[in-house]
Amino acid sequence: MLKNKSQVKTSNSDWDGKMEEDSSSKRYLRKGRGVSPDRPMHHFGEYPGAPFGTTWKNRIECFNAGVHRQLEPGIHGIKGKGAFSIVVSGQYKDDKDYGDTILYTGSGGRKLSDGTREQTCDQTWDDPGNEALRQSVQRRNLVRVIRGYELDSEFAPWEGFRYDGLYICKAAWKEKNRDGHYDICRYIMKRAPGQPPLRRRSTAIGRYKPLPGSEAVQPPAPAPAPVTGRQRIMQQIKASMDYEASSLGLPVNR
Repeated sequence: MLKNKSQVKTSNSDWDGKMEEDSSSKRYLRKGRGVSPDRPMHHFGEYPGAPFGTTWKNRIECFNAGVHRQLEPGIHGIKGKGAFSIVVSGQYKDDKDYGDTILYTGSGGRKLSDGTREQTCDQTWDDPGNEALRQSVQRRNLVRVIRGYELDSEFAPWEGFRYDGLYICKAAWKEKNRDGHYDICRYIMKRAPGQPPLRRRSTAIGRYKPLPGSEAVQPPAPAPAPVTGRQRIMQQIKASMDYEASSLGLPVNR
């Protein structure tokens, strides 16, 4: 149990915090592998040649396709420009996937070298990916979302990784993780309108059943309980998002 804040370390990455950029990606590119030089490295929106529903066996194939140009971190972005893509892979237990809405956890705070993947320090905005995705709230740029097979979600693929379209980052803040020990960066990702319906896992192994319409299943209503400070913040964020959607003539999720 931590006794005071001085005992909490901070890290800029999930791989021991030594570099701002993904060291695995750098080594991979130095070996002459990866994306063709004529493919854009920093590209907002849908990536050329990778339409909605494109799948890959692993992160390396996704990297080579140019859709997510990081081999380990879940966020690909640049400070001052915003985030290009995120991977929702189930590596953080605080992630919640409701289809059209994703409650996403930032990068960093874990030591992968010991194989436990448990969080051991605070996440910070100093992480370039975390800051880039936070800046996407103001920039309102479209962010590619890739779901991985290990994600505990009805919308995850049975195997590999799948490009599931474009989302907009609507909010970013910090809070304690589920265990209450360390800070995590949190984001609300909302699916952009006008895209094909999301796929979900069906009872038939390896097959997908599209949801009716363009809206995915909404999160279940919480059981009655005393309203906490965090719940009030989430209610305010949702009310703001509903008001914005209503002003644009878009359907409001209930």
